[in-house]
Amino acid sequence: MKKWYGSTAAKIVAWTLLTISAVACVASIAVIAVMTEENVYKNSLEETKEAAFSNVSDRYSLLAMYNYYHGGSDANKEVFGNIGFEYGIIEAETLDELDLNSEKTYLERNFSEKVTAEDLHVYTMKITEDTSIDYKDGFLTGYAYMNNDARAWTSLYADKICYDDASGILYYKTEGDEYFPVQSVQFEWQGNIYFFYYNFEKEQYEQKLETVTETTVTTEADVKETAKEENAELSESEEAIASILEQRYFNFNMLEEQGDTRENWGNLLLDGVREIDAAELTPIDIERDGLYVTEERNYYLNENYSLMVNYGGNLAKHYIVVSIPPQEVEPGWSEDMFVQANTLVNLMYDWRYSVFAVCLISLLLGIGSFLFLLLAAGRRKDTEEIVPLFTDKIWLDVAFVLICVGELVLLMVMDAASYYLPDTPYLQLFVFAGLCMGWLLLWFILSFAVRVKLGKWWRNTLIYKVCTLIGRFLGMVGQNAGFLWGWILLMLFLAFCEFVGLVVFQYNTGMTLLLWFLEKVVLYVLIICGLVQMNQLKEGGEKIAAGDLQYKIDTNRMSLNLKRHGENLNSISEGMSRAVDERMKSERFKTELITNVSHDIKTPLTSIINYVDLLEKEEFNNATAEEYLEVLERQSGRLKKLIEDLIEASKASTGNLPVHLERLEAGVFMVQTVGEFEEKTKAVELDLQIKKPEQPIYIMADGRHFWRVIDNLMNNICKYAQPGTRVYIDMEEKGNKVEITFRNTSKYPLNISSEELMERFVRGDSSRNTEGSGLGLSIANSLMELIGGTFKLYVDGDLFKVVLEFEEAVSQE
Repeated sequence: MKKWYGSTAAKIVAWTLLTISAVACVASIAVIAVMTEENVYKNSLEETKEAAFSNVSDRYSLLAMYNYYHGGSDANKEVFGNIGFEYGIIEAETLDELDLNSEKTYLERNFSEKVTAEDLHVYTMKITEDTSIDYKDGFLTGYAYMNNDARAWTSLYADKICYDDASGILYYKTEGDEYFPVQSVQFEWQGNIYFFYYNFEKEQYEQKLETVTETTVTTEADVKETAKEENAELSESEEAIASILEQRYFNFNMLEEQGDTRENWGNLLLDGVREIDAAELTPIDIERDGLYVTEERNYYLNENYSLMVNYGGNLAKHYIVVSIPPQEVEPGWSEDMFVQANTLVNLMYDWRYSVFAVCLISLLLGIGSFLFLLLAAGRRKDTEEIVPLFTDKIWLDVAFVLICVGELVLLMVMDAASYYLPDTPYLQLFVFAGLCMGWLLLWFILSFAVRVKLGKWWRNTLIYKVCTLIGRFLGMVGQNAGFLWGWILLMLFLAFCEFVGLVVFQYNTGMTLLLWFLEKVVLYVLIICGLVQMNQLKEGGEKIAAGDLQYKIDTNRMSLNLKRHGENLNSISEGMSRAVDERMKSERFKTELITNVSHDIKTPLTSIINYVDLLEKEEFNNATAEEYLEVLERQSGRLKKLIEDLIEASKASTGNLPVHLERLEAGVFMVQTVGEFEEKTKAVELDLQIKKPEQPIYIMADGRHFWRVIDNLMNNICKYAQPGTRVYIDMEEKGNKVEITFRNTSKYPLNISSEELMERFVRGDSSRNTEGSGLGLSIANSLMELIGGTFKLYVDGDLFKVVLEFEEAVSQE
């Protein structure tokens, strides 16, 4: 089974099987629920058919009545011409005392046989002029229902608030030039708030005694008492107004009669929603201009300043639709819902038990496919490792939110389509939306499975990242608490000052702004000072890092921890300067030691070599003595070469060798130098492969030192290269650079880095079975630096590679 986990085809098959099984399982459960609801498992086939035919008769009866009421008999003949629905329409509330076989009883019918009440299906209803019907054909997906309140509420925008001077009534004027009395008015007079409600019978405003005021004043005596308390006296007109306001019924023109014009009324609150200055009211005269005042009383003003008016409807008479249930229905499928109901009921009874098996099989198949997809998630054919997709790298919680948003969008689209596109096949739309939602959920589950297999899935969440950042921030604060505590206290102090300022001076905007400005000035000055000091520390650190060890940071004007940090940087500079001086002193001492020791050894060694040379001229008859003499000559020569290398390495590393740069033809010089090693390379079975451009290439170098570099490299190759292999020497131009590359295969394992190989006394032959001092590469590197070139060494397994790089000398000058 594991071999299928990485197969893309197997995953597609499993995904398809899971989809099919999910659809089959959900559909079978829905069918079982429908059959249970319809009592298929309790009732007989005939009883279920009778209930289904009754449902169809109700739908057809509603449609027949609506067509008759709005279109007459011809409309029903067109609709039911090819359908076996026999019906009759009667204008009555009950069938009692009606002759069901008399033609006069019916307003319309399409059957002629004699019937009794027991033979008929009865559907009663009442129809108004505003009755609407929503009907969709089809027994399975169709529906039919009636609405008698379709035009109940209508929205009318109240574009003007008008005042009738004659009646003293306020009106809403709508776009259709209809006038609606304002039903409640609230206004203030002499510190008291009054509420008036429009009485449609009296055509006046009526005062409600539950008026709410600050001092609960609702009578003339109370008004006068309040005026005395405020050391004020009411004028005669004011006393008259107070008397008017004490009355139960009131119109606003009563105020104008006492000289209190609209301009003095102030703001009016209409119906508890809209507030308007009384001076902005539009004056009208209802009687003079013949304006239309509505007789409707069921309306209100909404928050959008629109009037919601319930026009209601005129009731028609009661009707009864009787129909003859079909006795025999043809099998198959047609537009006749009786045929559809008969076919579907028969199908339900044929499958009422088999559907359980379909549900179980699809459930098991879906579980198996789902488990396979879980196990195969992240698997690939050519590897045992878990390989995540790019979608698996999205933060898990973000992916979950995206899934939820996607599911919600699908639900909204499905709902909008069913509302705005009523002819859309809802069942197909529901199935498609359900599949998309299921696929999104399955993708999320499989992505989560991949993350679990990779381990520590919670780390790939936005919440974890945020918590980690918060934790790091708190940890950083904790680690630097000694430095930050002063700044934290300062910030807390400033925040406290702001809070106190807001509380104390909340009603004094000028003082609050002044304190805020001063606090910001102090804060920004401190921040700028801190930033300036940090910048000084940064610049000082950069200069010290660049090698200026004598640079000192001025810490005189720095504060607290920043000053200590600057002093530490100055101390580091001094310490580094001492360390460099000590290192230079050590290098000089080492060089002088090598030079002096080499010179001290060289003098007695010269005497040994000379005496060996004299002994070689003598004749010995002892073969052993001649063999010892040969060893002595070889080892003394080796020691002489080592001393010369030591002296040269010391001079090269300290730059004490004279350099005479000249323009050299690099190709010719390289071939001549390498050619001197032709016999030596053949002796160790090495095949030299030299490659250089045909045109001459010139470089600036010291010929003697350049020859020594190539000599050291060729000696190194002859000693350590694998016999029977090729040695490649290439020269090429790269821009304004000339590169000479030496490559060979080592006969010893190079378990050492290129940096170590270039150190003194380090040899590739760790067992030291070959002759050599371990100074050749170090000398070559030092000489290349002296003559202005670069020496690069690379080791890759047993491959040994050296690249010499020079600046190209273009002209003779």
